[in-house]
Amino acid sequence: MPDAPDQADRDAARLRLDVNAVVEAGAGTGKTTLLTDRILFLVLGWDRPEPVSVERVVALTFTEKAAGEIKLRLSERLVELAARLSGATLEAAAAQRAERTLSELRDRFGKGEAELLTRARAAQADMDKASIGTIHSFCAQLLRLYPVEAGVDPGFRVDDGEAFEELFESEWARWLDAELGEAPPHRAEWLALLAAAELDDAEALARELCSEKPELEGLTEPDAEAARGLRALADAARAVPAGRPKPRGGILDALAASAARLEAAALSASAVEPAADVAEPSVPKDAKWPAAWEEDAAAQALYARARAVAARCSPRAEAATRRAARLLAPFAARFRREYARRGWVSFDGLLRRARDLARDHPRVRAQVQRRFATLLIDEFQDTDPLQGELLMFLAERPGSASKRWQDVVPEPGRLFVVGDPKQSIYRFRGADIAAYEGFVGRLRQTGALLCRLSANFRSTPEIVAPVNAAFSAAMRAEPGAQPEYTAILPARPSSGGGPAVRVVAVAGEGDADAARRAEAAWVAARIARDGRRPGEAAAGRRPLKDFAVLLRSSTALPAYLEAFKRAGLPYAVEFERFFYDSPEMADALNLLRALDDPHDRTALAGLLRSPLAALSDDGLADLARAGALTYRRDPPADALGADERRRATTLFASLRALRARAGREPLGDVVAAAFEATNLVELAARAYHGQQTASNLLKLRRMAAEASDARGATLKEFCARVREAARDSRREGESPLADERLEAVRVMSVHKSKGLEFPVVFAASLTGRPGGGTEKPALRLDPASGRAALRLGVHASGAMALADAREAELEKRESVRLLYVAMTRAREELWLLGREEPESHSLASHLLASGSWPQDGRDGRLPVERVRVDESVLSPSVTAAEPPRLDATAILARRRALAPAVAAAAAPRSVSATAYLAEAPKRPVTDAEEEGARSSAGAEVGQLCHLVLQEWDFSADGDLSSAVARARAALEFRAPGPQWTQAAREAEEILAAFFQSDAAREISRAEILGREVPFAYADGPTVVRGAVDLLYRLDGRLVVVDFKSGAVDARSAASARARYAEQGRVYVEAVRRAWGQTPDFRVLFLRRPDL
Repeated sequence: MPDAPDQADRDAARLRLDVNAVVEAGAGTGKTTLLTDRILFLVLGWDRPEPVSVERVVALTFTEKAAGEIKLRLSERLVELAARLSGATLEAAAAQRAERTLSELRDRFGKGEAELLTRARAAQADMDKASIGTIHSFCAQLLRLYPVEAGVDPGFRVDDGEAFEELFESEWARWLDAELGEAPPHRAEWLALLAAAELDDAEALARELCSEKPELEGLTEPDAEAARGLRALADAARAVPAGRPKPRGGILDALAASAARLEAAALSASAVEPAADVAEPSVPKDAKWPAAWEEDAAAQALYARARAVAARCSPRAEAATRRAARLLAPFAARFRREYARRGWVSFDGLLRRARDLARDHPRVRAQVQRRFATLLIDEFQDTDPLQGELLMFLAERPGSASKRWQDVVPEPGRLFVVGDPKQSIYRFRGADIAAYEGFVGRLRQTGALLCRLSANFRSTPEIVAPVNAAFSAAMRAEPGAQPEYTAILPARPSSGGGPAVRVVAVAGEGDADAARRAEAAWVAARIARDGRRPGEAAAGRRPLKDFAVLLRSSTALPAYLEAFKRAGLPYAVEFERFFYDSPEMADALNLLRALDDPHDRTALAGLLRSPLAALSDDGLADLARAGALTYRRDPPADALGADERRRATTLFASLRALRARAGREPLGDVVAAAFEATNLVELAARAYHGQQTASNLLKLRRMAAEASDARGATLKEFCARVREAARDSRREGESPLADERLEAVRVMSVHKSKGLEFPVVFAASLTGRPGGGTEKPALRLDPASGRAALRLGVHASGAMALADAREAELEKRESVRLLYVAMTRAREELWLLGREEPESHSLASHLLASGSWPQDGRDGRLPVERVRVDESVLSPSVTAAEPPRLDATAILARRRALAPAVAAAAAPRSVSATAYLAEAPKRPVTDAEEEGARSSAGAEVGQLCHLVLQEWDFSADGDLSSAVARARAALEFRAPGPQWTQAAREAEEILAAFFQSDAAREISRAEILGREVPFAYADGPTVVRGAVDLLYRLDGRLVVVDFKSGAVDARSAASARARYAEQGRVYVEAVRRAWGQTPDFRVLFLRRPDL
């Protein structure tokens, strides 16, 4: 076998056991094999100063699966060697591998066969004692060895977040009772805080402070580092015009305003007590880069950054966040003590406590160093600062006890790290390129060897060449942000065929959703053509498990699942956020909610529409009209047709029997019995996504059993937890279909695909901008200092404003690396899919910049296949049922007869700002209005508009198509149907025009105080309740906005305002009572904001 082009570096990494080593291993370069080799040589050949047993080796990987693979490979190699040394017969490949290893052990380390056999058998026997696992499992091991020094319960349990949430809710409520009760101890401080932010904002910050991520000490102290950063940015902004001609436009004013505001924020950041009532410099306006100035990417980026940071920070914001920290830090400290007292340690706590243990206890550090001879770390590019610090302290020379990791001098041969900074894609888990560079830099300063692996054994040369061409242009080195691109070299022979990397560009009319469906239909057809379904004897076709679809986000996932379902292709989904959004989760949650509360008519209605009863809309309406929407008795004989009544009766009988067990038996038993009695798993699997649906439901059943066993959770508590997780889009992966031999197309996120490889990869939907809401975190940690930057609602500290700007830049750089990971998963074929015109900051935009994506109708470096969006793609994926035949005349007559009673009932005892999502209309609609609603998907359009407006950042250029797509996905999940395609198009058109209006521009200049703000107040004997669409402050005035999405003209707008006058009076009164100021009330017609 010829040597690889990087053989010298590869051999040094495997065999130079007496030095520390940093290995930068490109995609597909065989780093798992290299790690296994190094461990093998350590336990069999190394004896300076003493032999290293396998239990003295620590090997840390990113996942338990990866750790298991290393253990398996190491065991196999030891078995092969022992068999060879014992004279047993091996297969040819195993014999060749064993002979080569024995030769290296003899030549390099001078070992005889008898000693090697003894060591190999000992290592086999002690393999279960080896510390080969994740960093979290290793930290837990350290804490259990030294619980007193670490300050933990010796029998502590690792919390996945459920115990934290449960305790936080109870402790927060108890603390607020004392803080905001009849005699509040900090009344003035709370009044000041709540004048600046909502109580929910304080809760969000408190939750972050209670986690074990930030240090609580120093939170209320001046932030000199932030002040320096703000002043440096101000100075840089002032220097931009130097040496340039005097421009037209407002850029000089914008730069000066940015610098002034940054200086004011820096002064507050460095103050012991920031003043909240100082006059603040104005927020800089957005001025275009002048034509008189040459294009200068660095200067333009600096200007944009200065303006963004200046807009976010202010003396008032610094004072608000500092005040909040002072109020909340004592609660956070108390919570942490109670959390630890109950025997819990979080994942963040494992890292922080282990780092503190090694840093602050020299005796413990020395004992751990004697216990473990060497540390090997895989995926080092995804190591966060705490992990890196811990490893540096444990690798230090014996006899030293540095307090800072930057001062550590590692003992030679103790530390071996493998990573690829080009594949660092886990910023959301704390990975930081600057931290990686810092640790690697320190290791290199202290004599560590740098080995670069570039020989790619995964992909054919026809894939490697386009990858190198794209990323040599797209991945440019930036210290602390982006590594230098190092080319990978093909180690596989050429396939001998044509191009292996192709672009599939979707062209033609249609919105983003239509393009995704066209793309998905093309992929499904391609796999159906080239793939071999289970049981088929199709020569020349690939098994379905050879195909993988990789997606950046879940936005395109429904289109792909529908396309595969239409094509009859089995598939397995592995996605972080699809679990709670899947239809089977809605059905299961409705089942459990109905069992918990027999009066929950919403849950029961959802259950009756599910595969458990499959009632039609008409049947459900008939049941409700008959007053029979309850399972406590069977449905009346005349309420439903025979088949539907039979199904409903069967379901109701099961629910009654199960309800008798709820509250009397453990949660896990009740959930298992519910799934069994209703056949939920089988019925949902048939209706939805087969094995994946079944796997997800079984995972939910396991979650219920674990919640019951670990915390004694009740059915009500478990339902609340699942609903909260679904609302928060919590990252919970689909239950993996564990058997990798399963014949199914893999559909997964790019993050999930890391470390995997497939013969054929479809990197899909590359042209859409990343999704994600507008909500900003309440806390960020500085990776260098560990200091926390804080946010309280709309108020960001100076440190947070700087951190937000840095995070935005780093996310752009990370997207290049995400694309690299996606493109290096393929072994033989790689398809790059998306619209012909990529959006800015999309993954395909990097290909466009490197000349690898078509532009202006011309092909780039790669061959292009164009797909048209045609009517077959745009047509609804589900055939709409024929609408029920209704006697419209009778219905309208009945409506007019009931009008007086309805009007009386509509008096404002309970008024809602918008009844789109959950409530019935506030009043009967007119015939004209009803016709308008029918012609424009009325309610659906309103729902979409309101949901987008709840999250929209009026002060930034957002991605409207993605926002509408997210809103549509959420609403269509609740009420599936073909109407959403037209509604989404119409909503996007309405909002696109509205965001260009004077009304929207006014909102962008205002301070938004709340969206969908709930209220309740007593009006005589009546309790008035509702929610305000939007509340903002502008030029000292409060403004209440109620959005309306219906079609109006000048005449109908006036009558509409008159209709909404009473509703407006209620809103105004609610705000006046809460704020002590009478607001203006505005009805904003989204279709005609000028009226």
